[in-house]
Amino acid sequence: MKGKAQGAKSKSGLVIRSVEAIPVAVPLLHPIKWARGQIDTIDNVIVTVTLSDGTQGIADAPPRPTIYGETQQSILAIIRDHFAPKLKGLDAFDVGGMWAVFDAIAWNPSAKSAIDMALYDAQAKALGISCAQLLGGTVKPLPVNRRLMIGADKEMLAEAEDTAARYGFKAWKIKCGMDRVRDVRLLRALRKLLGDDHEITIDCNQGYSSQDLLEQAPYFEELNIALVEEPIPMRDGAGKRFCAERMRVPISGDDSCMTPDDVLHELKLGAIRALVIKCARTGYTQSRQILALAKSFYTPAHNGTQADMQIGCVAAAHFACTYTTPHAHEFSSFIDARDHVADRDPVIKGGCLILPEGPGIGMNLDPRKLKKYRVD
Repeated sequence: MKGKAQGAKSKSGLVIRSVEAIPVAVPLLHPIKWARGQIDTIDNVIVTVTLSDGTQGIADAPPRPTIYGETQQSILAIIRDHFAPKLKGLDAFDVGGMWAVFDAIAWNPSAKSAIDMALYDAQAKALGISCAQLLGGTVKPLPVNRRLMIGADKEMLAEAEDTAARYGFKAWKIKCGMDRVRDVRLLRALRKLLGDDHEITIDCNQGYSSQDLLEQAPYFEELNIALVEEPIPMRDGAGKRFCAERMRVPISGDDSCMTPDDVLHELKLGAIRALVIKCARTGYTQSRQILALAKSFYTPAHNGTQADMQIGCVAAAHFACTYTTPHAHEFSSFIDARDHVADRDPVIKGGCLILPEGPGIGMNLDPRKLKKYRVD
């Protein structure tokens, strides 16, 4: 017996012919580290949505087991065994129908988001427009920051100097929260190196207590830190609000803002005055919901990254083209990859991401590279 999606008739004339999940392993130039783990290889899942006329949309699902509990194998299984069969035959423009399928199964954010963005990419390609246009924006250069690799102070400062010269970065993100004294020392050295006109944000990955944060706050204010991302345990709402009322540097929500429900809770709490949108975990559909919530609470948002590579950064950048923000986006992580599986390269010049031209996200898969790096 056919499922609901398979039995539905398409008013657009296009239906989903197939959803495919392809595991890849692409080498990095160096490990990417954060407070709760690191990745040494890009063990992502490439997701394709092919329509009945052959149009193919693409997206990239990054597994982050320490954050979302998803692995490469779990993403493959949930897409191949559950989502793909149920989505086959669905009208290509029935986003609500797609999410009805998703909502029947809990969590799996990266898998759902990749299918969501791949479908939008296919829609835009079928219409001959960019994803940015489909979402209500226009393709444009986007200011991006550079997340410095965790290492010795000299190494991080040398990286900042090198990448500023090579790519023109004027915005930076620094991982903090493990050593309070070292955090201030490094930030002072970085501010001295870069000057006062560079944006510096810090990401503590919940590493401080509320008392730690209040004691650090005067230093962050002195150094003109733009944002402090998730400084204390994300569920310590009372502590977060207590700190927010006593410091000038805005607290930015990330780990505490994984879903639209999470975002609404944090905004109503009144502790965050900025938030990070990560399309890799909320796709285009839920990212639009989160952006609407941020606007309704007069709270600036910017796009973050799950250590996204070329496809993921470009796909998220198309969403970022639909709104304005005072903060740089986090679309530079792809420069850490040795290679990728798409047919075109994004470029960072003058501190801005320059998107490839063309319909959808402006990229398709490179069959030769895909064959080289797929691991199934």
